Amino acid sequence: MKTPRARTPGWKKAVAQFPRSARADIDALWDNSGLLPAATVGRLMGNMNADIGALMMSLLPVAQQYAVVPVSHYQVGAVAAGMPVPGTGWASLYLGANFEFNNVALSFTVHAEQSATTNAWLSGEAGIQALAISAAPCGYCRQFLYELVTAQQLSILLPDDPKNPLSYSSTPLTTFLPDAFGPSDLGVQGGMMDPKLCTHNLTLSGGTPTDPVVAAALAAASGSYAPYQTDVSYQYSGVAVQLTDGSIYPGRYAENAAYNPSMSPLESALTFMNMTRPQSATRQVTRCVLVEVPTLASQLSATQAVLTAYAPGVTLEYCAASIVTGGTAKAARKKGPAPAGRTRRRD
Repeated sequence: MKTPRARTPGWKKAVAQFPRSARADIDALWDNSGLLPAATVGRLMGNMNADIGALMMSLLPVAQQYAVVPVSHYQVGAVAAGMPVPGTGWASLYLGANFEFNNVALSFTVHAEQSATTNAWLSGEAGIQALAISAAPCGYCRQFLYELVTAQQLSILLPDDPKNPLSYSSTPLTTFLPDAFGPSDLGVQGGMMDPKLCTHNLTLSGGTPTDPVVAAALAAASGSYAPYQTDVSYQYSGVAVQLTDGSIYPGRYAENAAYNPSMSPLESALTFMNMTRPQSATRQVTRCVLVEVPTLASQLSATQAVLTAYAPGVTLEYCAASIVTGGTAKAARKKGPAPAGRTRRRD
């Protein structure tokens, strides 16, 4: 049996900054996940005599401990607040951290803001109301966040006193992105995390899959966000990875009106896995399944590149899906991408 990894000095230091009455709840994240349910958030706010924004700011050093940074060695954390619980000042909080890959282009790096957003989205949130970070978001993340269904109401929380971790300023996301370009400019009503735009009826040629990893990838593709039609179809796609202990983690494609800030399904799955696993648990991938509706904007090559970097001995399993319209499965008119590299096509 693998001995659980002991808490790191960085983790201990981050937890020690909290009042004693709050440390148990914060330290419990090590053995659980980077998520604080709304009820726990309410308790912490009372113990710390702080509002939710101050709590989010104080959690940034904890979020940084989840960073996977073999290239930059620079840890970045973020904390997202889900939608408010009616009648309270509470909301669930979702930690995020940057995630880098060895031997692959830096463009595949997951930023902390993307990680926290993905953590919230795949945990069931239909939007985020605020995002705490230690410095103003980069242009890439500003564009990524502007795709959210709550972009017009999203507040960015930033520290305003380095000597007081509870002190912060709140600025609308729209202030950081003047003359913005987003979903409405392309005729899309809503945005990322909107359930109406993330519910698709997809099927595989073999019918309902009995393989749990394939089923999880199909469900992820069915919940992906891809409102911009490509050559023949919408590019709905999802991934599921299975770890050595048998646990399965999904990842959804998150498309962007500006295209480049889009997040691939495997990046989504790996950062979600990283943020929702106990810190001491394995993160070794043994299987990876990609399900997509084939178009010229295929996720195949990007998924292969990231998988080869993260789990070089694992063969990507590929499934082409069809969109069910009016009870009939409608495949893309063009054939899907030919397998390349270490890929196994599943029927």
